[in-house]
Amino acid sequence: MKRIGSLAVLAILFLFALWALAGCASTAKKDQGTAPSDTGLRTSFSDFEDVPIPSEISVNKKKTQLYSAGKVKVGLLTLEGRVDPDSLAAFFQNNLPRSGWKPMTTLKDRENVLVFLKDDRLCLINIAEGWFTTVCEVRVGMVEKAAEPGKGTPTR
Repeated sequence: MKRIGSLAVLAILFLFALWALAGCASTAKKDQGTAPSDTGLRTSFSDFEDVPIPSEISVNKKKTQLYSAGKVKVGLLTLEGRVDPDSLAAFFQNNLPRSGWKPMTTLKDRENVLVFLKDDRLCLINIAEGWFTTVCEVRVGMVEKAAEPGKGTPTR
């Protein structure tokens, strides 16, 4: 009989815990200061000042971790709501470039993964559909500038 690896067991336990903790999401209040987007979702702005989020989803403060890195905020913003994952992905693909974010790549399987770049920051968005709600994790972090050729660490 084959033994299941500890990583697989942890992954299964994590998924079970996520499923067990997921509840019915309440509908988010409409924000008066929002603007419509091309996807039908209304736009508002998050704790990341230049990352628009739809007002139909709400921030899960228990799963959000934000930090100041100089003049900008970095970290994880967790959003939850009863929205279509593909519509949410289209929202970010349409609205982040309007805020100066350059789309780098998009992956779609069971989840949507979007990667954007702006100046010295990277925005990674993961959208997953749960049993009762859609969970969207927006991660913003700093990107180290690449060293010029001939400077920095020698390569082999």
